[in-house]
Amino acid sequence: MKSDQLSAQPTFSCPSCGTETAGRFCRNCGEKKVGQQEHSAKHYVKLVVDFLTNWDSRIVRTVWLLVSRPGYLSREYIQGSRVRYMKPLQLFLAINVVYYFSIGMFYASTFTTPLSIQLHMNDYYPAYASRQVAEKLEEEKISYEVLESKYNEKASVLSKTLIFFFIPIFAMLFYALFFRNRKYFSEHVVVAAHFWSFNLLLLGILLPLAAAPLMWLAGEPSIASVYADNDNLLSTILQVCFAVYLFLMLRRAYIATNWYSLLTASIIAWSFFHIVWLYRYFLFEVTLRLV
Repeated sequence: MKSDQLSAQPTFSCPSCGTETAGRFCRNCGEKKVGQQEHSAKHYVKLVVDFLTNWDSRIVRTVWLLVSRPGYLSREYIQGSRVRYMKPLQLFLAINVVYYFSIGMFYASTFTTPLSIQLHMNDYYPAYASRQVAEKLEEEKISYEVLESKYNEKASVLSKTLIFFFIPIFAMLFYALFFRNRKYFSEHVVVAAHFWSFNLLLLGILLPLAAAPLMWLAGEPSIASVYADNDNLLSTILQVCFAVYLFLMLRRAYIATNWYSLLTASIIAWSFFHIVWLYRYFLFEVTLRLV
């Protein structure tokens, strides 16, 4: 009887695998049959509402825990509790978008690094960078102004992708520092992704919010000028924030002792901007060869 009913149902040819199937879903790959209702305005409104609602609830919960309970999301993900939160790389990508939107409004060159900073605010490889730029100018037969414009445009695009390299770098660092924990490398990637999600949130949202009152009190024309006039102070504050966050994060994520978490967090926070300059060097090499 059931077989007669199934055979009487209209079939559709699956657009994904070509299988003839009765019902609304392909029996081979699970593809859904598209009906008239899927093309209605009501259907698309429902999709948008569902997307915004689900996105909002998950991202608010995840970002709140990322800031308020360092290491909690990493521990939950490693232990298998994942449904209620955004995935680590998904979270990093979302905050990365917000970060680059933010620096378009409040000038910051931590990761984009224009050519002028590579040449004139560089304590690591200024002579090398100058030689490379001079050779590029001679090879291309163009003016410095033209090269600078092309370089900055390309660096702005590349930095959005190359910033992902911080995650495996810090994952390897965590792997070495917590080797005795015998965790999989992928678990260190989770911790690194959450740590860098916080970093971008701090640099792209929390720092501009903190700088805004200083701009008003000091009579500065922009937040960018606040950054420039208080560079050493802000760098120190950032390193302290990184150290405190890492201390709490490592204790919770790796169940590390207080003294080892403090030592590790202090070393990483101290070396943070040195590691950023390693990234800037890589960005410089890649960008200069592609412009």
